[in-house]
Amino acid sequence: MHFNFVQKYISQFFEHYILLIIHYPWLFISIPILLTVTLSIGLQYQQNAFIKDELSQYIPINAQAGKELQQLDELFHIDDFDPFYATRRYDIKRTGYIIVRSIVNDENVLKPTILNAVLKLWNVIQSIRVEGPNDTTFDYPSICVKFPISPELDEIIANILMHKSSRLQEECVSNPLITAFKMFLNGDLNPKNDTIDQTILKLVADSISLDLLTSVYNFLGGITFDEKHRISGAKAIMLPYALRHSTVFQDNLAEKWELKLADFLLQYASNIIKTSLWTYETIAIESANGREQLIKMLLPSFLTLLLYTILCCCLPSWIYSRPWLAAGGVVSVAAAIISAIGLLLLLGYHITSVAYLMPFVIFSVGVDNVFITLSAWRSTSLIVSFELRMKKAFTDASLSITITSLTDLISFTVGCFAPFKSVQSFCMYAASAISFTYIYQLTFFSAILVLTSKREIAKQHCLTFQKMITSRKRKYSESHFQVIPYKNRTFYWSTIKEEQKTISHRNNHLLANFFRTTYSDWLLKPFVQLTVLVLFILYLIVSIWGCVHVKIGLEPNELLSIDSYGYEGLSVMEKYFSDYGSYLHVWMYNLSQINFSNRQIWTVLENEIALYEYTEYTGPSDSWLRAMVEYFEKSNIEITSDNFVYILKNIFLSQPQFARYKRDILFDSTGNLLDVSRILVQLRYVGASNQSRAMRILRNIAKSRTIKTGVYADFFQFAEQYDAMLPSTLSTIAIASFAVIIVSLLLIPKKVTTFSVPLSIITVNVGILGFMTFWNVRLDFISMITIVMSVGFCIDFASHLAFNFAKDEGISSSERMRNALYNVGVPIIQSASSTIIGISFLASIDSYIFRSFLKMIILVITIGALHGLLILPISLTLFNCDNKTTYATSRKDKLNVKTMRKASESTLTSSLSAWYDSPTITAIENTPKYNHTCKNPIVPHLDIITLQSYWDHQCYHPNVYEKYCDNELTSTLHQGFVRQSYPNFYNSLMDFRYGCISRSLQF
Repeated sequence: MHFNFVQKYISQFFEHYILLIIHYPWLFISIPILLTVTLSIGLQYQQNAFIKDELSQYIPINAQAGKELQQLDELFHIDDFDPFYATRRYDIKRTGYIIVRSIVNDENVLKPTILNAVLKLWNVIQSIRVEGPNDTTFDYPSICVKFPISPELDEIIANILMHKSSRLQEECVSNPLITAFKMFLNGDLNPKNDTIDQTILKLVADSISLDLLTSVYNFLGGITFDEKHRISGAKAIMLPYALRHSTVFQDNLAEKWELKLADFLLQYASNIIKTSLWTYETIAIESANGREQLIKMLLPSFLTLLLYTILCCCLPSWIYSRPWLAAGGVVSVAAAIISAIGLLLLLGYHITSVAYLMPFVIFSVGVDNVFITLSAWRSTSLIVSFELRMKKAFTDASLSITITSLTDLISFTVGCFAPFKSVQSFCMYAASAISFTYIYQLTFFSAILVLTSKREIAKQHCLTFQKMITSRKRKYSESHFQVIPYKNRTFYWSTIKEEQKTISHRNNHLLANFFRTTYSDWLLKPFVQLTVLVLFILYLIVSIWGCVHVKIGLEPNELLSIDSYGYEGLSVMEKYFSDYGSYLHVWMYNLSQINFSNRQIWTVLENEIALYEYTEYTGPSDSWLRAMVEYFEKSNIEITSDNFVYILKNIFLSQPQFARYKRDILFDSTGNLLDVSRILVQLRYVGASNQSRAMRILRNIAKSRTIKTGVYADFFQFAEQYDAMLPSTLSTIAIASFAVIIVSLLLIPKKVTTFSVPLSIITVNVGILGFMTFWNVRLDFISMITIVMSVGFCIDFASHLAFNFAKDEGISSSERMRNALYNVGVPIIQSASSTIIGISFLASIDSYIFRSFLKMIILVITIGALHGLLILPISLTLFNCDNKTTYATSRKDKLNVKTMRKASESTLTSSLSAWYDSPTITAIENTPKYNHTCKNPIVPHLDIITLQSYWDHQCYHPNVYEKYCDNELTSTLHQGFVRQSYPNFYNSLMDFRYGCISRSLQF
């Protein structure tokens, strides 16, 4: 491929840029500090910018349910001052419930002692007061949604009690059973039996405007009946409430009251009853608690990562240990996080509790760059100038960091367009943090690297900066070299013991040596390669099976901590009140535009209604049409097409007992035609596991009708995520993957990139999706966040390996693999471990969201690291098809040089340069000439000798300029000539020390 101009220009930019940092390091330290201090001003707006985690954060944006709700609101808008009809309300805001049970498990709650305790509790709850402006206070009756007490109810109570009771003018929304008991008590009559006639309760329920569907079943859980079909017992009583919230003032009062209610019930204790609670503020309270826990975990996570990074950057040498470099790297990431959050808050962006997970990820990812940079510095040669070393280290590290940062940024940017607000919020802050991390990496941290490297070269103590060794300029002469005559050629070998001692100090991490030798040898064994490939195929099979069986969607209780009151409230509700749930709104519209010709409109509507009553998830309906037909039949009034609208408007709807149906009927602009009709259908057996299916069935019925029909239930918005999650996740992965692959090909323009990057993205994401099933993690918004991240993260390790594999030319695939693992093996291990350490603190928070996030990150890092250290090295070794650079095998035969790349484009590396990189051609050309002979430790001008494993039977000593390969020297070495004659020279070669073997000019 011929796109290396991008990589070339970036490399040239970094080569010039690092020189600027070398000359002005403190400038590059001070500017990020000043910027961070300035942007940190935005943190003071954090509290105001925090968005409570309402359900809108977890449902798809522009979902069909939102449009259905909007249409329903436009047609049948209600406010807090309308008569309250429970089934007619589609707005669940500022509503909640208290579930009361006996202190003894499953004891009958209809016993007089328990009922009296419930009444006393409800009276106390109604007396809870909150403060308003001007020292005013408000209790529940003053802020609740109320309904009028009809005259019919007064008559019913009078008949029940055999005398007139003191009449209530209006009543707050509550359990009709409790209202009835209150009226009994007001009439000085207590129920004498444990059984309650269901007919009486129904009359009471109907007369207090809770309509036909809101029967006693909705407020008693675990009901049992006697032989006369009377309620003989129940295991739970529900006390619902509804608060006014149509204005900001009313909504603030309602919020305060709900918070105070929660505080009271959490402190409530009784030896008769126990309570469970759910309020509209429950999720918001839980998210705020989760946010506080995350904030508390930031400091321990920061300190732990700081300590771990310092330990990884230390060696058993006071000179070559780099604790301040490690600290600078971690502080750089912390400053980037502060800057990112501060900037977005200053720009007016909101923040959610999920976004507070971002620092844990960025901390870990940002620290990875420290290890990559340190590895690049350790790989430079000591025998070149400081500026050349910095150019080499900074260029290699910055290119690698640029690739990973850019791919991570792309992934998060694509995530900003996901159809979930919670995902957008996280990705927005993460993308900003990645950007600042990269900027501070190239400024603040790079300046720290320059200062640390200068300290190291000056032989100063890593902590106190005191000089450990007196530095003095060494003069090199011919006496420093041992002359080796061989076949009319002269070779020189350095005999400077002190320089060899210096080189031994900068030998890389012992684990790096392990990757290059023992581990690489193990990977190159055919049996190991075959075993890994077989296991990889099994991994794909198991992962694909897991993908097919992955569970989709977030259940409401998973937004809460297991030990929270909200989690208990939902669990109790599911246990005792799951049979009869909420209500389905079905409305038929544009009826005035339909020509019914000879058909009777009420017959057509009745047929439509019946379709929704006989599904597996629905029960009976509350239809104004049926009530009207029944009423007119009893009244002997005949319904015709001509009088239908008139008797509907002027007779039926004028009756007090049918007042609730006024909310279900709309006429056209003339008032002479019926235009919109609504019915309410009881939902049954709809739980988290079947919400999506129930929604699809009901919508399909509506779509199949010729009359325009809309349907909506309160679970639709939450169920929408089940249908939207998988397509959204797959499309996001596809877009991010395509962009990441393009960027990777531009920055690593090698054939190996076209193989390694797509392979990593596909197989890593398949593994993540598959193993989610086995770890009991659902495909929801939180796992979607980590999957979006994985597109960038999964190729971090792969791109590091591919970059180091691709830059080695002219040697075998096995040697390139050794060199790549030597350079990035340790950083991969350190990066993976630091990431897991950083997020491990989330395990202490008992929340599905945070633990799911922890599990997903572990999957991403583990699978990605295994690809980088196991799958890709073997794959690249076996399937790499790049043409190898070859050399003529003698000085006379120079024909076999066609595959030799131009010297200006070549950087020869090998097992030797893996220890200490051979300098580039540019570096050689800029090196002063010393009588055209190679004088170690000066960089050789005439030759680069690449010492390969002498048993490879390849070109051991390629000459870059003369394009020949002198295998005779290697044969002599192998036969023992040099071993016997020049033992120091031979031992140094076998120890992979950097040497210089130069020939004279006449050759």
